[in-house]
Parts: sequence; C-alpha cells; structure tokens
Amino acid sequence: MNTESRTSNVKRNVLWGLAGTLSLAIASFAVRTVFVYALGVEYLGVNGLFTNVLAVLSFSELGIGAAINYALYKPISEGDQEKIKALMAFFKNAYRVIAVVVAVLGLALIPLLGYLVNTDISMSEIRMYYLVFLFNTVSSYFVIYKATYVNAIQKSYLVSNVDTLGTLVSYIAQTVAIVVSRSFLIYLLTSSVVLLTKNILMAFYFNRRFPVLKEKSSEKIDPKTRKTLWRNVKALVIHKIGDVSVHQTDNIIVSVAINTTTVGLLSNYTLITSLVRKMTNAVFDAFAASFGNLVAEDNLERRESVFDEFDLFGYILNGTVFVCCVSLVQPFVGLWLGQDLQLDKLTVFLLFLSVFLEGQTATVYQLKVADGRFKEDQWVAFFQAVVNLVISIIAAHFIGLPGVFAGTIVQRMIVVYVRPHIVYKYVFQKSTRRYYFRFFLRTLLICLVAFIGFKIAAALTVQLSVFSLAIAAFTSLLLSMLFFFCMYFRTKEFKALANRLRGRK
Repeated sequence: MNTESRTSNVKRNVLWGLAGTLSLAIASFAVRTVFVYALGVEYLGVNGLFTNVLAVLSFSELGIGAAINYALYKPISEGDQEKIKALMAFFKNAYRVIAVVVAVLGLALIPLLGYLVNTDISMSEIRMYYLVFLFNTVSSYFVIYKATYVNAIQKSYLVSNVDTLGTLVSYIAQTVAIVVSRSFLIYLLTSSVVLLTKNILMAFYFNRRFPVLKEKSSEKIDPKTRKTLWRNVKALVIHKIGDVSVHQTDNIIVSVAINTTTVGLLSNYTLITSLVRKMTNAVFDAFAASFGNLVAEDNLERRESVFDEFDLFGYILNGTVFVCCVSLVQPFVGLWLGQDLQLDKLTVFLLFLSVFLEGQTATVYQLKVADGRFKEDQWVAFFQAVVNLVISIIAAHFIGLPGVFAGTIVQRMIVVYVRPHIVYKYVFQKSTRRYYFRFFLRTLLICLVAFIGFKIAAALTVQLSVFSLAIAAFTSLLLSMLFFFCMYFRTKEFKALANRLRGRK
C-alpha cells in the first residue's frame, strides 16, 4: 500500500471516528444528566462499578483482538483470501470460547458482590443488575471478530459509524426509559435490547459488505502460524492484566475503600475521560494499520521519521486536551450538575495527568504492536498490576480518592520507560535516550501550561455561567495553540506533519 493510500485511509478513519465521538459526547451528557436527576448518584455508582467489574472479567479479549490485526496484515496486503478465511474461522471459535469463559467467571463472582458493593441498595436488586451487565458483555463477543477484520483493512470508520448509530439509538431509548419508568432495571434492559439488535444488524451488514467474513475456508491455519498466534495471544493477555489493573480497577478500589456513591461522583468525571480516550483512540487506531504497512515496507530512517511526526501530533492532541480538561472540567461539572457533585482539585488533576500519560505512549504502543513485539515486555504487566494495586490501596487509606490515581500514575511510569525501550531497540535499532529526554521535557512543559490555564480559567469563572465558561474554554484552547505553535512550528516534524495533513506527503 502506497503512502498516498495510507494517508487517505487515515484521514477518512480519523474524520469519521471524531465525528462519531462528538455525536456520542453530546448524547451521553444528555443521558447522564437525566440519569443523575431521575435515579441519583447511588445508582450511577452501581453502573460505574459493574462496568469496571465486567471489564476486569473480559481481560482475555485484548490478546485476541490485537493478534487478529497483526496476523491479518500480511494476507490482506497480499490478497490471500484463503488465508484470511482460515484466520477468521479461527478467531470466530476463539471468541466463542472467550464468551463462555467470561460467562462462567461472571456467574462465579455473584456470591462475592456483597464485598464489592458498598451501598444501601438491596442485594437482590444488585444481583439482578449485575446479570444484565454480564449478558451485555457476553453477547458482544459473538460478532466482535468481524469488526476487527474491518479495522485491519483500514476501514475502521465503518465500525465507528455502526457503533455511533447504535449507541445514539441506545441513548435515546434509555432516556425515554428513565423518564417514563424511573427504573434502573428498565434502563439496563433497554440498553440490552438495543445492543443485541445492533450486534445482529452489524454482523449482517459486514457479511454483505465483505463476503470473506461468511465464506468457509478450504484450508486450515498452518502449524507455524497457529504457534505464532497463540504465542502472541498469551503475551497480550498478560499485557491486558496490567491494562486492566490501571483502567478497570479504580472504581472497584473506590467502592471498597470509600463507598459506591463516590464511584457515582467519579463516574461523572470518567465519562469525560472516556470521551477523551475515544477521541484520541479514534485518531491513533486510524493509523494503526498504517504502521503495520509502514513496518513491512519502509526502511529504518523512514520508520523513525514517521514515528516522530505522529509522536508530535499525539503530544499536540493530548496536550491540548490535558490543558483544557484541567482548566475547564471543574467549572463545567459545577455548571452541569452543581458544585455538590464536584470532586477535589487534586483528584481531578491526577486523573487527567494519568490520561495524558496514557495518550503519550499510544504512538509507541501502536508501533510496537505493528512490529509484532508482544512478548518482550509481557511480564512487566504483572509488576504494573502489583504496583498499581498496592500503592492505590495504601494511598487511598491515607489521603482518600487522590491516592487511587497516585497509584495509577506511578504504575504508568513503568510503561513510559519500558515500551519506548522496546521500540527503539528492535524497530529503530538505536538508543532511547533522546526519546526519554523529549518525553519528560514535554510533560513538564505541558503541566506548566495546564497550571497557567487553570489559574486563568478559575479567574474567569468566579461568576460561573455558560458565557464565562465559554470564554474560559476559548482562552484555554488559545493558550494551548500558542504554546505548541511557538515551541514547534520551526521543527522538521511539525512541517512534515503539516504537509502530510494537507495531502502533500
């Protein structure tokens, strides 16, 4: 695949991904507003807790998903239809096994729910809600492999469009359900019906659009490919343990160490971080397959040059989001839901710093996966998990909610060190020293800009209103743009990136 084709696919995937994310952002805030005022923060805490619990049980999925993308790069680029069909049949069976495993683990967890949920809601209700969450999670595994194929052929905008439409319909139906019934159970069941319908229609659409997904293979995966697949899956499952310990255990720790209602308060902020992650992931996932083609086709100098461009792009994107969130989220939540539902400032800063650090390693991660480097750092995930859980639990005991995110940040610094080391050693074949210096300098600078933005926004929103918040938002965005332009517009990476986005490269 040539450079022009890669760039065209990336642009299309990014635009559709961002359009879908923005649409969902508006709808999700509307649903959340209705939810909080109709059902209360306590039920919101239950919703956030069970979302995390089921995500923990689904830890095995990432190993298969990333392995699919890597395994499909070569047969897709070579047009080997029989190999593609054989791989998809293998992945279909693998996801069915995962669905059964998650269902069994989920049912086995029911007797332990009383230790996880710290609320006045009756346990009979809690168990019923949990079973609905479990059904939603398990049912999605029967079609997800089809979407992964579509992503691998660089048409992730199709998956994004289907997900966006299905989620919008779900949000509308859930809002109606809350207003009419004032029942959390009806709210969950409505979501289940829409999700199941969306998955069935998505499978039908992708089967028609890509006949290879429904055609039976005349051959089986050769032993070498099968061995490589399982090796990569095992390594990635281990990676997922570290990922789960960071992203999916915070609500569980908060519920056990503090209470489930605090999970509800935190959920209003994690709604924002979730949207931020979706927005940035829409960008980075869009060029994930392009990295795969790049690794396969281009030389070392070309790899590093493109990596530096996208690394700067990631810094601009994540840095702008970080500055704006640190500056604006507190007054936004105060205006949206009231100051009594705000978290403390330190927690908010640590939360978004963690999101920024995660985003800053996304480019490194995409290139590592594209090069098939799954096993080099697989055992680091266990160390991450231990560090995160131990520090979060101990720190939460002494300083409360900020301690949970202190553990997350300390753990994330392990990834900041290890993943770049692997990429530079195996992909670029050179020292990581320059990257580390650049990373930490950029992080310090953006924290300083965020602090300035926070102070300016606080002064502008003393008298909180929609108008003052809009002025603060404009000021934060302008501050970020001025910083990045003044610091980097003369660099070759900035110029190359600008040319690429204009279609000149």
